[in-house]
Amino acid sequence: MIEWGSITLTPLSSTVFLLAFSYLIYNYIIYPAFLSPLSKLPAAHFTSSLTPLWITYKRRTGYESRTIAAAHKAHGPIIQLAPNEVSVASLDGLRKIYTGGFERTAWFLAFANYNGTPNLVTLFDGASHARRKRMVSNIYSKSYLLRSEDFRAMAAVLLFRRFLPAIALTNLAGEGCDVYEMGCALGAEFISSYEMGTANGIDIVRTGRETARKEYLETAKRKFRQLRGKEAATKDLEDMCLDMCRRTEAFLALEGRVVVKDDQIETFPVVYAQLRETIPKIEGTQSEKETELLVASELLDNIEAGREGIGIALTYAMWHLSRTPLVQKALRKELLGLGKTFKYPLPNETAFSTENVRALDGLPRLDAVIHETLRLNAPAPGPQRRMVPEGGTTVDGYFIPAGITISASPYSMHRNEDIYPEADKWKPKRWMPKNDSDEKDVEREGGNDMRRWFWVFGSGGRMCVGNNFTLLVLKLVLAAIYTNYETTIIDDEGIEQLDDMMATPKGDKLILGFTFLSE
Repeated sequence: MIEWGSITLTPLSSTVFLLAFSYLIYNYIIYPAFLSPLSKLPAAHFTSSLTPLWITYKRRTGYESRTIAAAHKAHGPIIQLAPNEVSVASLDGLRKIYTGGFERTAWFLAFANYNGTPNLVTLFDGASHARRKRMVSNIYSKSYLLRSEDFRAMAAVLLFRRFLPAIALTNLAGEGCDVYEMGCALGAEFISSYEMGTANGIDIVRTGRETARKEYLETAKRKFRQLRGKEAATKDLEDMCLDMCRRTEAFLALEGRVVVKDDQIETFPVVYAQLRETIPKIEGTQSEKETELLVASELLDNIEAGREGIGIALTYAMWHLSRTPLVQKALRKELLGLGKTFKYPLPNETAFSTENVRALDGLPRLDAVIHETLRLNAPAPGPQRRMVPEGGTTVDGYFIPAGITISASPYSMHRNEDIYPEADKWKPKRWMPKNDSDEKDVEREGGNDMRRWFWVFGSGGRMCVGNNFTLLVLKLVLAAIYTNYETTIIDDEGIEQLDDMMATPKGDKLILGFTFLSE
């Protein structure tokens, strides 16, 4: 018998104890640290092979993205974050993971709506995801958006009848504008209006809707960041979207693409109409209620993505421009080269032509400002998690077994000094063509293509379907602002990036002053 303090172990119990103890030591220390295939990878932290506590702590304190980027800088393009998790920062990793059929992890279920009613984010099955994505990919393509009368009319209404008049009022009052609040509101309005038309989408940007704006954004914040009151906030947002869907369904009885009613432009619900028609045909829904929830789940997810993604990108773009007056001045000069297309007030919505929007899309400096902002301040900077499939995979020369969570992060990809020299600095010039006649992708000295490493929208079959929509909206909003105004910083104490799940400003605000430029 073995005596251990006040405990006496019989030979049999001693044997069982030693076997159990040996099993634990082998499985939780010896195997992961020395024998597992992952033990051959560089460890992001000395505890990474043994416990996930280190990376879990970084996530909870909001330093996940910058911590992973620092580990890649120190240890190379592939690192072990935890006993069952790996991070990559290489083109080989992107190709293997995101075009190789690796499925999403259960982490994405946090974005479920209507008690798990599936949408493009929560559809794990690759075939189902591809089928749903094909339903809307054409109406989110650049070619469709550039020639769409509905998109142009919507943009004119939101910019020149709602957004710029609200900015003009803050200018006349000598007050600053919280551009994070306004940018998030404008992002939600743009996507919801394209989905359900300007008469049925969210209406919180124009003058007189300040209280509704704050209430909506606070509700969305409680849900998205999982704060106290999340359940009530989730229900409020889901009820709001269902109500908009039902109003849109009634609107579809009207004829025509764009309706003028009491001098108000009411645009066609492009995305709603597409999903409402195709989901029953292609997915074989059994009832109107099932179809309604599937459509609403998809639209609500898009609204939340537009609110955060467009809002964050606009906030950082305007912050950078306000800190660099020379770049702001050069951008305005480029915009004025389009004539009076974006001068406020707009004579009428028909002045927003396909040719004007196409010309705006081709402006190199505006494109450079947006790409550099998204590179440095990607709205979703953290890991895009996937599960290694059966049979495992080899990435950057290392074998990764099945069942391991593997990911790349825009934050890490965009801070590779070999690709982006002085990667922590905002330098739009890096995206500018070398000369006026060079329209090829910009390349860093040494031949590394920066655009291949630009990964803000993901890649592969699950690449963000709204990437062209987002880029075009950002260009339209910045054009409307900097054609007419000069912006200066009033309060940016809260702008330091807290890079947890979304790159939200730490203080949730950025106050800028707007000075109207008449010439």
